[in-house]
This record gives sequence, structure tokens and C-alpha cells, in this order.
Amino acid sequence: MKLPFFSKAAEKKEFYLGLFLKEEKGIALVMVKNGENIEIKEKENFSYTNGWENLSDDVDEILYRFEKRLNVQLAKTIFFVYSHLVDDKTNDIKKPYLDKIKVLVKNLELEAMGYIECFEAVTFYLEKKEETPLTAVLLELDEKQMAVFIYKGGKMIFKNVSSRTDSIVDDLTNATQAIKGKALLPSKIVIYDSGSVDDVAAKIISHRFEEGYFVQIPKISILKEEEILAGFLEVFSGQVAARQPVAAPVEKKDQPGNAFGFVVGEDISGDIKQEEELPVAKPKTNFKLNIPQLPKIAFPKINLSFFKGRVGIIFGILIIVFGLFLNEYFFHKAQLTVYLPAQTIEKTLTESVDYKVASVSADLSASATTTGTKEVGDKAQGTVTIHNFDDQDKIFSKGTTLTAAGLSFLLDGDVKVASSTLAADGSAKLPGKSDGQITAAAIGPDSNLSQGTRFAIDNESQSLYFAINAASLSGGSKKEVRTVSLQDQKNLEKTVLNNAKNQISAPSFSSDEVILTQLSNTGLADTNFSKEVGEEADSVTLKAKVESTYFAYNKSSLLQSLLNDLKNDVKQGYDLKPENIVYDFKDVKKNKNALNLNLDVKAKAVKEFDSEAALNKILFQNQTNLENILKTQYQIQGYDVSVSDPLPILNKFMPLFRKNISLKISSL
Repeated sequence: MKLPFFSKAAEKKEFYLGLFLKEEKGIALVMVKNGENIEIKEKENFSYTNGWENLSDDVDEILYRFEKRLNVQLAKTIFFVYSHLVDDKTNDIKKPYLDKIKVLVKNLELEAMGYIECFEAVTFYLEKKEETPLTAVLLELDEKQMAVFIYKGGKMIFKNVSSRTDSIVDDLTNATQAIKGKALLPSKIVIYDSGSVDDVAAKIISHRFEEGYFVQIPKISILKEEEILAGFLEVFSGQVAARQPVAAPVEKKDQPGNAFGFVVGEDISGDIKQEEELPVAKPKTNFKLNIPQLPKIAFPKINLSFFKGRVGIIFGILIIVFGLFLNEYFFHKAQLTVYLPAQTIEKTLTESVDYKVASVSADLSASATTTGTKEVGDKAQGTVTIHNFDDQDKIFSKGTTLTAAGLSFLLDGDVKVASSTLAADGSAKLPGKSDGQITAAAIGPDSNLSQGTRFAIDNESQSLYFAINAASLSGGSKKEVRTVSLQDQKNLEKTVLNNAKNQISAPSFSSDEVILTQLSNTGLADTNFSKEVGEEADSVTLKAKVESTYFAYNKSSLLQSLLNDLKNDVKQGYDLKPENIVYDFKDVKKNKNALNLNLDVKAKAVKEFDSEAALNKILFQNQTNLENILKTQYQIQGYDVSVSDPLPILNKFMPLFRKNISLKISSL
């Protein structure tokens, strides 16, 4: 944990915002410090509306409700996270999540105090509750990720972070495979999760592990959400009470209660609180005192009878003196942080920097249930007799439309109908008749018309031409089936692109090169759908080649350019260093050879301080003299000092050797 607290006195009642962020949901807390105690005033669970993309909006709504109910302005914020969100190599929150937290802090005008990993709070809580060093297996479960921590005698001897599958037993076995055969696992398993873990516990209890895996049959303990939050509160309360400024170097993480924090780098949402570690002389194995050559002097003979019978006492004194020297040289240490006056500079600058481009690709796939529908079926067919009452023969060509009962039918072929004739007795006019095959224009059973139905023919006069079916029309049917829609394909493309963000790792750049997210992009280079739009199917699969292109710039070069542009604004007697410059991108444009960056820059120049001279003056000074020297001779605004020595009496004095003093420079 890193909690960069300030040394100025706290107010009587102070409010803090706590955000416990997980994969798909979180918990927001309002903590209040009343005197020496910190308690939870408000708590609200929430789910992300669109993963981490809309985290700022999600928290903004909760923050509004908190501030309205409590009538306070919340700014100071501590983040609680699971270990799979933290990079073990850098001891910082992983960049994709850290970027979202930076946006959150900037948009909501919060003051990021740091973060605490969940397992640290759990360890601290359990050791305090059981009043004994922790010996157990901690199983930390999130929606898709898990972490395993193995503690023995209060010391963490093993840690593994991995993805979850459907089998928690296989996950636990695979995660601890590296320690199998080297040490027996503790017989106590503590499980905690973002949701219910009853099923997980039942599966672990019912599984028969290999002999020699655990010390004995493991007992399962489930940690409730309230207990986890109590652990967070305990650790955070200790940090607030200590009011100890924290510097940039990483501390050991295997002790409960240590704080690892972050400065929201490359952002200007708050004041700069970075600290500078000055070089201190390294311990030397052999050292000599530079004594000038003295002239030879003839000394009178010494009567050694005085030492007779006192050799033991003298030898004992020499041992004590030598012991004090060894203690002072190796064990008497101090950490001193001085806070100097600072000048804040804010400007908008335009810089041009070189860049590197790298691309990575991967073949990914995704499937989804189809949502489109369409009607399929057969058309009704049958025979009609066409009547012609005209005095001329009539030919009805193929495709001629016949209508009846509001339905349309088409002739399957040409039909010639003879002209009408008179009856033998001349009493009536007899029509010419001819049969033709017709097919319904649309599918469905509605076209299965009964016999004797009269049909109109195109736009012909029905007094001259019409048709009648002697038998019923049949064969018409219709049903609705699922098909692939255009939206189904678009959703699959979006799913594959989202999966690519987690499955495709960014290319390796040098440690000083930073990926510029504003230009980096991920796209589909090739797509292959198992079904086309409109094709009948219950599901559709997309196989695609995804290509991600990353642009990176050299951070040291950019900071040096900013330093050159800002040096004329620095007051005389003040010093501006690259690590005290933060920036935010307003606009990024890329041309063939360089990146044109428009930046909001915020820098802090610190008053010059002669660290070498100061170290020489404070050697073996007591606390009173130390304060007088620092404030009187160097006009500092404040300082924090921590002295450690096996002999309590020496804790009131600074070390005698410069190599044992760690000096850091900061500003309030």
C-alpha cells in the first residue's frame, strides 16, 4: 500500500471516499474520521453499466447521492482492489484499469490517496481477530479471475494470480502446482469473493486431494463482505493515524498493513506529491581514516603494572566500544523527508516527438444466438377453367395475374381460349373455355381456396373473361424461422473486438517508451461468418483476424523537451526536475515523421537544497537540534523523520554515519 499523506494536522471531522473496484461491480463507501476513530458512514453496492468504460459516470451518480445526503464535499479517495488488477512487476495497478481510474479522478475532481490490495486487508483482519500470525491459504475470487496466497507463520510464501474456469478444484490445483512437493499446504482455506462462495466451498470440501498435498484435510472458512470491509477500514485507519508520507520506492508486500499507492501520473487532477530520493553514500566493506603524517616523538617508557589484574575490565570496555561502533555503523538508520517551498507552473505547450509503431494480431472467434426471423413455406397450386365470352379468341400469357378473395395467383403457362358461340337454338351465348395451371403469388395456407371460386383476370372485363376452379387449390403452407440478422453480425464483431482487448497483449517497447492510447487502435483485418444475413440458423459464429496497432513515444525525451520550455518560468533559487512534471494530452496529431502533441502541463519547482551540507550538519544530532538546523539554516516548511536502532536510547539521535541516513525531498 502507498498512502501519500500530508503532515499538516487533520481537522476534527474528516470525510473520505472509498471505492472497492472489482471486475464487473464495486462498492462505494463514505468513511468519516471523528477524533481518532474512522467508521463507515455510508455504503452502496453498484454494477458497472458498461464494464470499466463508464466507471466515471457510475461513480458520479453515487457520489452525488452521498454528498446530497451528508451535505459534504468528498474529495480524498482511497481505492481498494483485488490482486489480479495489480501488476506484480511494477507494484502498480495495471495500465488499462489505471487509465480508467485517472479519468475518474480527473472528471470527478477527486484527490487520489492510494490503493490497498484486498488480501492485505484480509490478512490484517484475520491476524488481529485470531491474535496469532496467519497460517492459511487465502482464495480470492472475482468473476473471471482468482488469486491464491499461502501464508505460514504470518509470512506469505507463495502467490499466484490466474483465470477461473468452471472447475474451482482444477483452478486451485493448477494455481498451487508450483509449490507441490516443496511444502505442504496449510489445513485452513479462507475464501472470499465478490459474490456467493457457498458452492465453491462445497466443491472444495467434497474433493479428495492427493495425499501429501495438505497437512491434513483442509477446513473451509468463508469471509463475509462486512469482514473484508472491516479489514480495509483497519488498514486505512492505521495509515491515517500514522500520517506518514510515503516515497516512491516500493516496500515489501508480504507484511499486512504495508501501503502501496500510486501517483496519478501523466494527469493533472491534483497537486504533485512525488518525492525525490537523493543519492546517499553506499556502505563500504573497507574504509580508512585519512590521518596526516605526524613527526616521530620519543615517548617515555610506560609502567604497565597498572593493567595487571584489570585486563578483563579493559577488554570488556573495548568490546562494548567496538559493539557500539558496529551498531552505529550497521544498524542505526534514519529516514528523513524534508518538505521545501515549491512553485507551481501551469502552461499549455506544443511539442513534437518521435514515435514507434508496432502491430500484433490474433485469430479470435465468437458465437451468438440469432435474432432475425422470416417466414418460409409453399405456395398453393391448382387448375382453373378460363371463360371467354368475347367474339374473338383470347390468349392469356404466362404470368397473367388472377385474383380472388383478395389473393393473387399467376398462370404457369400460356393459355389460348376460343371465342364464344351461340347455342344451337340461338337462345344463349356459350363461352369458349380452356384450362390452365395457376400458382399463388405468396406462400401460406390462405391461398388454399375451395372449388367454385371465381377469379378476375388482370384488368379484363369480368363480363367477358373470368376463371373458375373446378377443384380446390392446395399445397399452401407457412411458418416462421430464425435467421441471421445484420445486427447479429455487427454484435459479433463488437464482441470479438472487446475480447481482443483482454486477449491480445501490447507489444514490447523499451521501459522508457509509453503507449499512446489516443492513437492506438484495434480492428478486424479479416472476417468469416458461418452464416450469411437472412440465412436460416439458430446460431452464428464469427472467425476473425484481429489486428492491433500501437503507437509509443519516448517519455524521457518528452519530459526533457517540456523541461527546456519551462525553465524560463522557474524562479531563481528553485529547481525543476523532470519527475515533477505531469501532463495531459489535449490533442494528438500524427504525421509521417513525428507526433505533434498539444499538452496541458503542470509542474512543481522545488526550492534548491544543499543535501550534502545538510547531511554533514545533522550527523548524530538529537531531535531538537535537527529541527533547529533544518528550519533555521535551510528554511524548510516541515519534515518527517523515522529513526530505528536496537538501542532505544539512540532512537532520539540521528545516525553517526551519512550512509545510514536516507534523505528524500518533497513539497507540501
